[in-house]
Amino acid sequence: MKWENRKQEMQKMNKNILVVLFLLVFAGANAQENLVKLQKSKTDSIKLYLKEALDLMRKRSVNSSKLKWEEIYKNANEAAENAKTIADTYPIIKNTLLKLGDSHSKFFSPKQVEAYLLGYRKTGQQFPVMKSAILEGGYAYVQLPSFASFNFTEWDEYVKTFWHKIAELESKHPKGWMIDLRDNEGGMFAPMYASISPFLNQSNVIGCKDGFGKYIFMNFKNGKFYENNLARYQFKLGGQKVKIGRMPIVILINQGTGSSGEFAAISFVGQKNISFVGTKTTGLTSANQEHKLADGAFLVLTEGNTVDRNKKEYAEVGKGLQPDYPIDNMGLLKSSDDAYLKKAIEVINKKLSTP
Repeated sequence: MKWENRKQEMQKMNKNILVVLFLLVFAGANAQENLVKLQKSKTDSIKLYLKEALDLMRKRSVNSSKLKWEEIYKNANEAAENAKTIADTYPIIKNTLLKLGDSHSKFFSPKQVEAYLLGYRKTGQQFPVMKSAILEGGYAYVQLPSFASFNFTEWDEYVKTFWHKIAELESKHPKGWMIDLRDNEGGMFAPMYASISPFLNQSNVIGCKDGFGKYIFMNFKNGKFYENNLARYQFKLGGQKVKIGRMPIVILINQGTGSSGEFAAISFVGQKNISFVGTKTTGLTSANQEHKLADGAFLVLTEGNTVDRNKKEYAEVGKGLQPDYPIDNMGLLKSSDDAYLKKAIEVINKKLSTP
């Protein structure tokens, strides 16, 4: 009897072992299947990310019609075959941007974007310094520096600081103005445009023409930055307003004046009380738009060419804006201040003496 019981127990144990082994094998199979699914999902997300970037380029780039997109997609997908992470596609995206041939489209990784969003101070950088002065003889001088921050609090501070400085200078009743855009290599145009708006004599002074021939003009009114009739951003300026008299204004430019710095300069083209002193600008006169990708990266695309108030198009890379009064052989040298300021004063006095 005991032997029979022992035998039954052994049979039951063996059966249980078989069940456990089956469950382990089944679980292992499931784990393997889940791993395959996970890897496939990851691969699909990488491919989808790359496709999203390429689709944006194809749809929005000003030079899209000049490219062979079927070939570009094929080469990009082949290059991404061994990509293990989304970050592995960054070099592929950057390489494709170079093929657009506009010299202005860029890719910013999530880490770079985070720095832009945090702004200057939270990333340990100095906030742009704006120099200003009343020069001997009663001429107002103010500098508009480049501004590479996507922090909206800093946008407001940038405009308020500039307005405070020009209001202070205006209270001294200057004979004329010098706005220094030398070495302003660009950044965010909206705060720059809001800053210089008190000097502009009309709306629709700066815009772009996209790849389909459509015109988009930027404007600033009642604290809002517009693209055509669409308000893109509301500045918080605390009711601050500045009014500048219509007197001679000299815009100082050089080869370091680029991108949004050039847009600021071109905003004055065609205005009667304006003169340009210096050297030609960089020649990155294309209109860019930021697009946020799935991982927080920014794809910045050139979607049009800059146009001035007369709809003159600035399409040639490197040509830039030419000065009315050249300062020869000065290039980017800030040590040439005396030559620039002397010429600016000469131009202002000439304008003042002309009926």
